[in-house]
Amino acid sequence: MRSTNKKFISALACASAMTALAIVDPMGVTKTHQVAQAATDNVPARSAGVDVSSWQSTNLNQQAKSGAQFAVVKVSEGTNYQNPNAQGQIQSAEQNNMMTMGYHYTHFGSDSNRAVQEGNYAVNSAQQAGLPQGSYLATDWEQDVNNNTNGSVAANTNAITSFMDTVHDGGYNPMLYSSEWLLKNKVDTNKISEKYPNALWVAKYKTNGREDNPDFNYFPSMDNVAIWQYTQNWRGQNVDGNVNVVPLSNKTNTNNNTSNNAANTNNSNANNGQSSSQAPARPNTNKPAQPTNKPSQPSQKPSTNTNVNSDWTKQNGVFVTGGAINLRTGASTNSKVIAELPANSEVKYDAYRTIGQYTWLRQPRANNEYGYLVGRNNGQAWGTFKEGSATASKPAETKPANKPAQPTNKPSTNTNVNSDWTKQNGVFVTGGAINLRTGASTNSKVIAMLPTNTEIKYDAYRTEGQYTWLRQPRANGQYGYLVGRDNGQAWGTFKEGSATTAKPNTNTNKPAEKPSTNTNVNSDWTKQNGVFVTGGAINLRTGASTNSKVIAMLPTNTEIKYDAYRTEGQYTWLETTTCKWSIWLLSRT
Repeated sequence: MRSTNKKFISALACASAMTALAIVDPMGVTKTHQVAQAATDNVPARSAGVDVSSWQSTNLNQQAKSGAQFAVVKVSEGTNYQNPNAQGQIQSAEQNNMMTMGYHYTHFGSDSNRAVQEGNYAVNSAQQAGLPQGSYLATDWEQDVNNNTNGSVAANTNAITSFMDTVHDGGYNPMLYSSEWLLKNKVDTNKISEKYPNALWVAKYKTNGREDNPDFNYFPSMDNVAIWQYTQNWRGQNVDGNVNVVPLSNKTNTNNNTSNNAANTNNSNANNGQSSSQAPARPNTNKPAQPTNKPSQPSQKPSTNTNVNSDWTKQNGVFVTGGAINLRTGASTNSKVIAELPANSEVKYDAYRTIGQYTWLRQPRANNEYGYLVGRNNGQAWGTFKEGSATASKPAETKPANKPAQPTNKPSTNTNVNSDWTKQNGVFVTGGAINLRTGASTNSKVIAMLPTNTEIKYDAYRTEGQYTWLRQPRANGQYGYLVGRDNGQAWGTFKEGSATTAKPNTNTNKPAEKPSTNTNVNSDWTKQNGVFVTGGAINLRTGASTNSKVIAMLPTNTEIKYDAYRTEGQYTWLETTTCKWSIWLLSRT
């Protein structure tokens, strides 16, 4: 799957190399399209499929000719990015008689409120790209800088379920994509499968190299798997390869009990007589309990409430959206979407009503019509109430979650840079694909995506919140901006300059002191047996140097057994001899 850089998720087979961590921010592109009809609505078990994003072209002829019978197209990411190739890829898949599906790359982590917002954004993006109603629409939930998977299992599961519920209510069949490790350790898949049977799309790779066909002896040992992503280089085309282990159907199926002809696999659900989750009507037994902290309604409704029915409370106010929120024709997530209101939209409302977990706001429109949007979820505001509160007891307003704090100390000798920046000439080499933007913000327009090992000359840096931005002089007095560090962790190598006034302490997580029995490691290394799990994509190299040849890129959550470590400058290197070579990887910056 792809965020904007390539995201590999797997267990690594025997390979040798070393690493550098890199994660990239999403770009923002929005297009509006008509919803098309799918060329085919079902595929039998064990059919080949691919998933594609903006990294692939809009022409899927090659994949179809190679045997792909379904295509999963990235439609969106977060709440401000839509795949510019989505419409073309969906049309190409349909022209090649491939069943089309979609996926959304998530940023919500364990935040259920944001998950609902992203679910609405994903549904709208899928509709705009032309993904037919009733198609599968998956949440791609994996660890990166924008999606923190370290919440509690319960919080992670609730957020994922909130997204899937929103997708279901929007008319699509929800799925959950992630790695086998995350699904087993960070998510209660049993709870999700109770509501949406056979809706798991699991990634587990036998090798990071080319794989033409799945090896079912390596199949992930999990229940309720609908699709297995088994390679990131299918048939040498540098596209993710998938196989469905149960029949897939985009047709509405309310009882979700279609028979299938899945061949025997290690997946216990392959022969249970169920197809993947077909947006079943959620049974009442699975309905979430009503929130206990539901805002109390005002004890007295205004006596002048002549234009609002008895279920609504009259109140004139102004609400500023904190993220993308749907404006609908009625106070229900099943109501038709009039428009998607972007973040910071001001909405004048004249009444509010709490239904279950949601507090709806009513917006007067032309011709005595109304629009409706969610203002609160379980009492938590989805924006800022400039006037009015839409509740008798107003909770404290939520500040924008990731608004960066301004620097507290400005250098006095900062002559050629504005007061928020520190002047410094240096060269930065990207450790992965990184966006170059028109401003020092993840909301700024993307100028270009800089590939790995791109050298960037910068003349100033600035830290805002978790990010340290670098400023690149460009033609005609213009500048480009890119992230150099995230929470002090470098996203590449600083050849000249450091883009920080105080070098981060690299010894915070230093392994235990060097033992006296250092017999099998040279004098520069400390012997220690351990297991390291990558927190992001990291290069495995032939030597303990960023100049050493890269053997492979280890994906997030890869387990590496190491037998020694060595600290050189800002880096702590790990040595592993799990294969025929001695190999090293960089554990942290």
